[in-house]
Amino acid sequence: MTTPPSSKIYLRTPPEAGKKSAARTYIIYFLTGNPGLVEYYRTFLTHLYGLLSRDTASNRDVEFQVYGRSLSGFEMSTSEIKTMKWRKQPPYGLQDQIRHAEEDVVDLVEEAKNQGGRDVRVVLVGHSVGSYISLEIIRRLRAHGMAGEDFDVRIVGAVGLFPTVVDIARSESGIKASPFLKNSNFATIASIIVSFLTFLLPVSLIASLVARFAGFPGDAAHTTASFIKSPFGIQQALHMARDEMFQIDTDIWDEDIWGATEPSKHPHPRPTLRFLFARKDHWVADATRDALISSRGRFSYGGVEETDGMGENWKPIMEIDEREGWPHGFCISHSVPVAEKVAGYVRDIVGKDMQRK
Repeated sequence: MTTPPSSKIYLRTPPEAGKKSAARTYIIYFLTGNPGLVEYYRTFLTHLYGLLSRDTASNRDVEFQVYGRSLSGFEMSTSEIKTMKWRKQPPYGLQDQIRHAEEDVVDLVEEAKNQGGRDVRVVLVGHSVGSYISLEIIRRLRAHGMAGEDFDVRIVGAVGLFPTVVDIARSESGIKASPFLKNSNFATIASIIVSFLTFLLPVSLIASLVARFAGFPGDAAHTTASFIKSPFGIQQALHMARDEMFQIDTDIWDEDIWGATEPSKHPHPRPTLRFLFARKDHWVADATRDALISSRGRFSYGGVEETDGMGENWKPIMEIDEREGWPHGFCISHSVPVAEKVAGYVRDIVGKDMQRK
């Protein structure tokens, strides 16, 4: 790979003149982890789109689109950064990322409708901190709806992959990183040091070093090298990580997100939530994961839900990968099997939504 990594991946069937649009369009909106380069996930998103499109190849009732973009500040060139729209320069904090992604979802739905989409709905898929951002987007958009401000964006479900949604500082990596990230100048100092050390090194050489010492495949090594050489990448990643340590702590969402026995008062039904945890995750402590499942979810293993039939089917299914051993950074070498897993989650979410109005 010699071209710079893309900051946006949008997979869809181009509209054709005279061809009737699908009755319902589902946009799978993907939110990356940190570092937030969507190019790490190209294989994952492409395979996911292929699986979902295969399901609807002869069915014009449903159309799938898969969209993902790099988080703000991780763009490969300064010209790509929307400084005018975001009204500030990088680095961007966690709350900035949530606001930017929320606006992006709204704009994407509007664009799809302007291009002929008759009924456009959204399924969010988030990896790591992207799961946290997903839940916050749902909370904020539903709050707008309750206030009578916006009913146009309908999020019908969300999938959290190896989610860091509570107590990230208590994880193995969080404990190690916290002492450094407490220093407000650490991100700036580290980025200056990295820039100095790599200033004269071409991307190709850095990619070769990453592939050799980190064991990354060629595409991931090139993306990592481009990230290191990008204008704000290192500073952006560390600045955002500092926010994650301080802000991702307690469970901040209510029953309108997690679910309840009684129907929601919101005009749209509550989104269907699915979570996939690793058996061992250096960014999610076992105790944190188990406590979240106990308090908010239904445990699932091998497709069997522990509390099925016990009156709690409204709870999100939270599955622990006990069999495959997928790592937190699945996008490096395990994109295809995780995409197959996510396709199953999306089919389940869409199947439930199709039964609604």
